[in-house]
Amino acid sequence: MKKTSKTSDNPYLTLDAHNDSIILREVRGDPMDFADVDPAYHVDLPRLRKGGIGSMFVMVGDSKMLQSLRLIDAVHAMCENHPDDFTLCLSAADVRRANRAGRIGLVMSIEGQVMFAERLENVRNWHRLGVRVASLTHGEGQFGGPAHALQADPSHFGYLCAEVRARTARRTKGITAFGRRSLEEMGRLGIVCDLAHANDRTFYDALEHGPGPFAYTHGSCYTLCPHTRNCTDDMLRALAERGGVIGICSYEKFVDAENPTLERLADHFMHALDIMGPDHVGVGTDFDGICPHERTVVEDAGEVGALWEELERRGVGRGTLKKVARDNFLRLLP
Repeated sequence: MKKTSKTSDNPYLTLDAHNDSIILREVRGDPMDFADVDPAYHVDLPRLRKGGIGSMFVMVGDSKMLQSLRLIDAVHAMCENHPDDFTLCLSAADVRRANRAGRIGLVMSIEGQVMFAERLENVRNWHRLGVRVASLTHGEGQFGGPAHALQADPSHFGYLCAEVRARTARRTKGITAFGRRSLEEMGRLGIVCDLAHANDRTFYDALEHGPGPFAYTHGSCYTLCPHTRNCTDDMLRALAERGGVIGICSYEKFVDAENPTLERLADHFMHALDIMGPDHVGVGTDFDGICPHERTVVEDAGEVGALWEELERRGVGRGTLKKVARDNFLRLLP
């Protein structure tokens, strides 16, 4: 195989906190290997290098246990087959070592725990396999959904005005008893709790009852775009107060319902920095996690550098951009 250039157009080494490429490749029956160059995806090795993405939280399952095991095996295999390019990382120190060696660090994450069937040993087993980030839910709830969901009511997905969202949250039931137990076990093991996709009640329940650390890996600012997968200002403040980090997402529906541009995406970063401060904002692209007819504002992994150029143009300093690009999310890892 031709060796891939490690030259980047991005001056800020980036940790992308949410990447769905492995599971999308598995669903389509394509090679589950980022070294397989395919323009049908947002992510492959040459574009990761070009965009300066030095590490990723790679999604390896949600509701199907056997599928999750296949995805985990694919990540391990990718790191074994391309040791000069990819490293499986279990800690922040692992990511730093990988980056110093010019390798891309892969941190495995899961979106939801329905597949665990309310058994804490499965939380421990996935930790043993290398998972270091876990959502409580992928939006499902026990009422009208799977019996083993970790929140009672499902999450709303779509646009809601502030009044309706607040009214919906008041009558929504949140985290389940097993959800609380899982939170405690995740805290003991050092697994980052990802609150993306949680309903608003579950979001606050987790912050109140869980030890953390906490992330909201891919979502943006509700004040600028009233999608329910975006965080309100109160949610941003609550997350920051618990030491958490939000990964601002470039999925067009989370950026702006009518005009999802790079400039509008930058508005979300600026707003989150204003509300939360420089230690609690990061990047969560959601690459390869959207429908084929939809788009991300940052078009693919190779174009991430354009985001930093826009934020520099707005006067964000290099120290803050280094935190946003990598260090804030890195702080959450064991």
